[in-house]
Amino acid sequence: MRTVAAFAGMLAGLSSALAEPVENFYRGSTVRLYVSASAGGGYDHVARLFVRYFPNHLPGKPTVIVLNMPGAAGVTMSNWLYTVAPKDGTALGMANLTMPMNQVIAPKQVRYDARRFQWLGNLEESNGSIFTYHTSKTRTFQDALKRETVMGVSSRTSILYQLLALSNRLLNSKFKIVLGYDQTRVLSVERGEIEGSASNIENFPGIAPQWVKNGMVDASLINLLIVNAPQRLAKYPNLPTMIEMTDNPDHKRMLEFMMLQSATSRAIFTPPDVPAARVEALRRAFDKTARDPGFVAEMTRAMFEMSPSTGEQTQAAVARLLSTSPEIAAKLLDAVK
Repeated sequence: MRTVAAFAGMLAGLSSALAEPVENFYRGSTVRLYVSASAGGGYDHVARLFVRYFPNHLPGKPTVIVLNMPGAAGVTMSNWLYTVAPKDGTALGMANLTMPMNQVIAPKQVRYDARRFQWLGNLEESNGSIFTYHTSKTRTFQDALKRETVMGVSSRTSILYQLLALSNRLLNSKFKIVLGYDQTRVLSVERGEIEGSASNIENFPGIAPQWVKNGMVDASLINLLIVNAPQRLAKYPNLPTMIEMTDNPDHKRMLEFMMLQSATSRAIFTPPDVPAARVEALRRAFDKTARDPGFVAEMTRAMFEMSPSTGEQTQAAVARLLSTSPEIAAKLLDAVK
């Protein structure tokens, strides 16, 4: 009977802890935002701007710090957050936008289910582009169909690799994809070690502000070859889309599947099983931060474009991405091998 009573007491204490008012829980606490990219890049820059304002909107106003955990294009950090990190609302993640998609294209490395993360919101949508430096002889996508162009990316699980591989497989470009370029990618392009790479257009101010002029990619330095977007972008009306380059219905669906990753371009999430009241408080704090005039002004000065979504919208978008037909998912997996 004593054992039963002790167990009941333990459960009561646990329930009391979980029911602790959100403000009391966070007051005096430290919340850690883990970023799956190295310090100095676009993800890191946005995360550090975000945490300047986020605590002001979270009950209890805890200290919030950024920690970098790069590796495998977000898989390393996401695996850790899912399996090891505390599930009490003090550990948050900002992963590469490919994190949910990696369940489809790199399942052997993945130890998480992105549908079970609690998504707090997404700060921007994004459009993946392929580019070369102005010294390259490949200046248009038509050139890329005719000549081998050496392109550097970090790893096979990155959106950069996926875009280039899909372009080769679906559109018949001749990109030679070289792995291992992460923090050195911009410098390697400028030195001529590689001719170009891929990037979300919105990420250029973060990775290479010297390549941006008047809020746009500087055409005197960078040749934008193609973009994976549903239609041509208003800022770049002469830039062709990948989807307009194919008449194959399956290829179009594969490219549309890739576009769904935009829902997690700059998304923040918690591990599974965080108490619901804390998730609700974190989501509403995210919404208020995304509208905070100070944060918006800093993002604008840093030339990051914002198009925020709520946690509920992001959660639904991740579910849609991972419910794509197995046939299309299998074809995509084969295309990016």
